[in-house]
Amino acid sequence: MAKARSILKRARAVKKIGTITSTMEMVATARFKKMHKMVVAARPYITRIRKMVSDLISRCGPGDLDHPLMHENEKLRRDVLLVITSNRGLCGSYNSSLLRLAMERYNQLRESGYDIKLHVAGKKGMQYFRFKKIRVDKYYSDLGDVPNYNRLAAVADDLMTEFLDGSISGLEIAYTQMIGAANFKPAIGQVLPLTVAAETTKEPQAKKAFRVAYDMLPSMDAILQQLLPTTVRLRVFECFLESAVTEQTSRMTAMRAASENADELLHNLTVKYNRMRQSQITTELAEILGGTAAIE
Repeated sequence: MAKARSILKRARAVKKIGTITSTMEMVATARFKKMHKMVVAARPYITRIRKMVSDLISRCGPGDLDHPLMHENEKLRRDVLLVITSNRGLCGSYNSSLLRLAMERYNQLRESGYDIKLHVAGKKGMQYFRFKKIRVDKYYSDLGDVPNYNRLAAVADDLMTEFLDGSISGLEIAYTQMIGAANFKPAIGQVLPLTVAAETTKEPQAKKAFRVAYDMLPSMDAILQQLLPTTVRLRVFECFLESAVTEQTSRMTAMRAASENADELLHNLTVKYNRMRQSQITTELAEILGGTAAIE
């Protein structure tokens, strides 16, 4: 009887865990929907700004554009690697796969002779680098779980200031890239120096030949002086936004799998308990019948 009671106690514990994981899945689903709406709302604006900048740069002649955000300081080999992780766990391999890629890139840059300034967003990333005994130059602890454009624009402005002052030679971001609604992968994105002009090479030559000419007021250079910093701010915001969405996607998947495993384990424990209880009842009935036969 003691074994049956222990199985029953374990089944109750598994049921409670299943309830918790199911609730966490629902919370993650609600947060995912909220984050996904932000991505859907922001993407058309980000895409249009990127295309506008690409088109303007493609119209510039040789030497017409000389913005410092687009030029790397070849004499300085000091890059910032910004790693975006989550503040909470229970999201499957979301953090581990990203941190593995970030460490690979960190080692590659160091082997190439770069002095790396490591910036980290998210408690899990900070815990990881502390465990690895790797120095973190800056930790962003006040960004929150929901990306805020104004806060992230301030972060981008600080990094652009360091780049323009010659303190750093580049900025790369390790984040989780959103491929589809349920597909994602860890990625390294270069933010500084800007490489927007590279996108123009994808445009067919026939399309370039039939471009409509137009006058600009103010000048093209003045417009790009405003648009290029905006492009950097939007790129940083986009990385944080995609990381937030994919974190909730990963947590949904992990909690759904945990709930299904709990249901399966509960079913197996129930079957085991019923068989054990049936065996005990059969044994007790046999003992009663044996005792009755002995009395008669």
